[in-house]
Amino acid sequence: MVLLKAALVGALLVVAGILLLTVAGPYFTVQVQNVQQHSVEPHAQFLVGDVTDKQYTLPGAVSVFGMINVDQAPTNQSGSIQFMILDNQNYALWSSGQQSSNLFASDQPGASNFTFNTGSAGVYHFVFDNRASVYKKYVTLSVSYNEVSVGTKPDPRVPYVSWGLLAAGLVVLVYGLARKPPVTWA
Repeated sequence: MVLLKAALVGALLVVAGILLLTVAGPYFTVQVQNVQQHSVEPHAQFLVGDVTDKQYTLPGAVSVFGMINVDQAPTNQSGSIQFMILDNQNYALWSSGQQSSNLFASDQPGASNFTFNTGSAGVYHFVFDNRASVYKKYVTLSVSYNEVSVGTKPDPRVPYVSWGLLAAGLVVLVYGLARKPPVTWA
């Protein structure tokens, strides 16, 4: 005679573990973020006399980052330049002399980093304004952006739960089959 309840519970746990491992497991998913870096301008070098405008078409809702390095033309010493990043609408306002709002602005000498987020897809203007200086400037520019996409993948914890159910079920099943019920004498 065997312990019927223990053997049935063990068998059910074994079947549940096998079903979760083979059939139901792929239906349990988790969301994952995939960040992909895109290089827009890896290493542009150019000379700025008065004003230079570099235009790049960027997608919406991305984080844009990069670096500029400014050197004075005749001496190659570190120099400064007014640097602004504007969307298309604000660039039109700025170029006509009206009040505009920029996404990033800096006039630090030498090398500096920048970051900003695009609101919508479109043309963005990287403006280098050197009208305050009598010397031309050598500028090195690099621009990249991170694009985040959200997807799903099978939950990696499901196999562990499946194997746990399977192991526990086997233990209970063996216990139920091997253990003899106590005999009560009346």
